[in-house]
Amino acid sequence: MGVLRCTGIESLPERGLFRIVVDDAPASPEVLERVARVADVLLRENSLQGRFVAEKDGAIALELPEAKRTFFHNGIVFAALDAVNDPVRNPTLTLLARPSDE
Repeated sequence: MGVLRCTGIESLPERGLFRIVVDDAPASPEVLERVARVADVLLRENSLQGRFVAEKDGAIALELPEAKRTFFHNGIVFAALDAVNDPVRNPTLTLLARPSDE
C-alpha cells in the first residue's frame, strides 16, 4: 500500500468530510475503516466529541455539527493517517484500533 494522504476537507452543517487517497486514487473501504477506527480512538483519548465513519468514494466523515468542531478534529485525522501509514511506529494506536472480531 502506498502512502495515505488527505487531499481535501469539506465542511457540511452536520458533518465534515475528509478525502483520503493512496497513490492519487481514492482509498479503499478497508483502509478508510482503519483510519476511522484510529481516529475514534484518538477522539476518546483527547475527550473530544464526535464520531468518524468510513464513507464511499474515498472519504471519512466526522459526524459532529459544524458549530462543535475545532481545529483539533482536523489534527486527529492527520494523526490517524500517520498511524495507519506507519503502524510499527504507532503500535499502541494500532492495537487499540483493531476491530473487535480480531
